[in-house]
Amino acid sequence: MKKFLIYASALFVLISLQSCQDWLDINVSPNAPSQISDYDLVLADMTATTAYNLVGGGNFTRFSAQWIQHIADASAPPSNDTYRFTTADFNNEWAFTSYAGILVNAKIVIDEASQSERWNHVAIAKILMAHNYAVLTDYFGEIPFSQALKRVDNLTPAYDSQEQVFTGIQQLLDDAIIDIDKNAAVQVGTGDFFFKGDMNKWRRTAYALKARYHLRLTNAPGKAATTQAQLALDAIEKAMTGAADEAQFAYIGAPGTEGPWNQWIAKFSRNIRISDYMVNLLTDLADPRLPVLANTNNGGIYKGYTNGAINNDPLATFSAIGAYYMAPKTSVPLMTYEEQLFLKAEAHLRLGDADAAAQAYSSGVRSHMTRLSGQGQTPTVIAAADVDAYLKAHPVNGLEDIIVQKYISGFLYASMEAYHDYRRTGFPSSLQPAQNADYQQIPTRIPYTDTELNNNQPNVPAGITATSKVWWDTN
Repeated sequence: MKKFLIYASALFVLISLQSCQDWLDINVSPNAPSQISDYDLVLADMTATTAYNLVGGGNFTRFSAQWIQHIADASAPPSNDTYRFTTADFNNEWAFTSYAGILVNAKIVIDEASQSERWNHVAIAKILMAHNYAVLTDYFGEIPFSQALKRVDNLTPAYDSQEQVFTGIQQLLDDAIIDIDKNAAVQVGTGDFFFKGDMNKWRRTAYALKARYHLRLTNAPGKAATTQAQLALDAIEKAMTGAADEAQFAYIGAPGTEGPWNQWIAKFSRNIRISDYMVNLLTDLADPRLPVLANTNNGGIYKGYTNGAINNDPLATFSAIGAYYMAPKTSVPLMTYEEQLFLKAEAHLRLGDADAAAQAYSSGVRSHMTRLSGQGQTPTVIAAADVDAYLKAHPVNGLEDIIVQKYISGFLYASMEAYHDYRRTGFPSSLQPAQNADYQQIPTRIPYTDTELNNNQPNVPAGITATSKVWWDTN
């Protein structure tokens, strides 16, 4: 804890130096430091900020969890639940968290640490840069990439196509793997909050992310689903071997250091409940994970809130999110092993190998149930026999079965991925728009932010709305 607070205090000074009230675009202040004396300090900022935004700490994950109906807002509409938002709602995620935060810090580490051959620091920075660029492009489509992060040398960067961005993301990950294989003499210290400098695990993470982004493009124009599937399988061969390989950021649970979902819901958005859609889905499947994903209501049953509904029943009538997910002390995964298994199942299915797809699918379900066993409001043990019976009752009959199980396993820990999968595949197909919504469909992207419209408008793609589609979304 003391070490975290030391990093946090020092990072506040670093970030303050990099900020300027007159600069709200994607370029940091000209007052930003040109050199870094402690690379671990900057890695601490990048890993902590990345983790916070993954799970409950920013609007990407909060909006996704509501739009994909993992959770629901029990307050009266309009709300984020009913797709009411403005171009100002993602200013922080675009300008401060990403471009003037993680991304510019990553570039400085890459540029400077390369000169001193600190290749492990360079590799981590490239992996985090790739991940965070992917987050941006998945929500916004075309973004500044090739001309971004030049600071005062280019205050109005052009936008790259999403296809170019994904090519760049894969190149960053490939380059990071090459850097790791250089076996640099200088090791990464405790500023790496994910792996504490374990570069073998960083290599596996890079391959896992490559698999994710290959399958993202299964329906993209000019891409063949089978080619993307094979590329994903090739990457998975060198990716995570189990849950122990996950990049996990630990929140210790003391005041001010609670997990992001706990911070947001317990302190600021207490009307958030598990969605009616999620409860009904698990009930229909006779899924033993329901007692972990949700608490019982004041009547001792599981009852979700319908997204966008107008309901005057007391809040206690509706099930709260399960204690496991709301725990102040928790660990946030950059990417779960279950996700990788479901990616593997999808890739095999697309290549026509039904047996291999079924095996990976079963492993994904089993891994997630094992993770949740013994958790919950009343500790719920999910026995191996229960898992076997569940898999027998719910075999793989098509892609939707895989995506639905991925959707369940991604509850709150991977709501962003569930949202991207829904846009990419249309699954779960039973998902319907929220009641009393501003649009008659679930939003398919986020319009560009005020910071860009005010500072870089000539380059911002025109005519973008919440129902426009990004390049890879042809579903």
